[in-house]
Amino acid sequence: MNLIESIKSAFRSVLSNKMRTFLTMLGIIIGISSVIMITSIGQGSQAALTGEFDKLGISMLTISLRDPGKATSKDQLTIDDMEIIKSHPQTTAVTPLFQGGNAQIQLRNPKEYRSSILIGVNEFYNDISSFEFLYGRFLIDTDVKMKSKVAIIDDGLAKDIFGYDDVVGQQICIQVRQIKHHFTVIGVIKNPAGDFAKLFPDQIPTMIYMPIGAIHDLYGTNRIHNFVVAIKDKEAINNTSIELTKMLEKKHRNEDQYYVQSATESLDIVNKVLGYFTAFISFVAGISLLVGGIGVMNIMLVTVTERTREIGIRKSLGAKNRDIRIQFLIEAMILTIIGGLIGIVIGYLGGLGIGSLMKITPRVSLLVVILTVTLSSMIGIVFGVYPANKAAKLDPIEALRYE
Repeated sequence: MNLIESIKSAFRSVLSNKMRTFLTMLGIIIGISSVIMITSIGQGSQAALTGEFDKLGISMLTISLRDPGKATSKDQLTIDDMEIIKSHPQTTAVTPLFQGGNAQIQLRNPKEYRSSILIGVNEFYNDISSFEFLYGRFLIDTDVKMKSKVAIIDDGLAKDIFGYDDVVGQQICIQVRQIKHHFTVIGVIKNPAGDFAKLFPDQIPTMIYMPIGAIHDLYGTNRIHNFVVAIKDKEAINNTSIELTKMLEKKHRNEDQYYVQSATESLDIVNKVLGYFTAFISFVAGISLLVGGIGVMNIMLVTVTERTREIGIRKSLGAKNRDIRIQFLIEAMILTIIGGLIGIVIGYLGGLGIGSLMKITPRVSLLVVILTVTLSSMIGIVFGVYPANKAAKLDPIEALRYE
């Protein structure tokens, strides 16, 4: 029997029992669709993240202590360092940044609080971060100089506190170290995390922006966690990083105490972590392919038993062991390849559904599709070899006697 006839015969056999065929392919379909859905969401998330960083611009640097735990008092970043950073010819804007944790925000129910991260900055932070304002404004020079108790919150937090988002002029209650402080809302921004924040409100904390002096008063400190710097020429980022580091080391009379990270480096790190996470989840989902492959092998063994007499007749008519082996291998591959193709379609549609909820566009690369089809074929071969060999080795005389 030639290859074409073997394929036709295999298709007839597979289609002769549609329900069994579907149930056999189900494990493969679930495994492949899970892998496709996860990878498409992962790649879509990476693309969305890259887009957000592009909005910020890659000409941005963050300066911080390399090891805060080992730094001495003379190594600490201070407000005075901002003047040194501003003096660099490549600097277009710079803001100090202090991040305060363990803050509780009082919600509509006075007994309910929500954890939040407080961010202290100056008036230039908006130029660097490019917030999307829905209402109000960002900090101005007067707010920073007067250490005004004013705040910028996101629309999600505004709705949690007041039930609506146009809350400019309203006061919010911020509790830090068991002490309550009242701040006036001067601006409402769209949550930078977008729909991720709605889907995972407990995992993605809200952030409140306020003058650097005001947050220092809340926490009783004058520390600076880092400086965020906008650079004129993105091609000069590496040289600027080195020069700024040397300038700070000269002022503080130390060495190797400061770390300058570009937005591109931050993006690479986040993408790498997201890539590893996607790969791990895909691997876990791919375990179901092993279960699906075992299911294919079991059904093929049952098929061999059911068709023992047919195998005996074919052998008596001159079919060789190789012909029988190829026949059953093709049947196994048909089951897994069709299951894989169905899984690709279902996985992509599932990715579109989840992507619409997360407001991201899932992406499936051609390489992933090719690898998936190849993997489906390999599963058919690997788990079809044993049943195919068993069928090929049947004694034709004993097979003809089988009832």
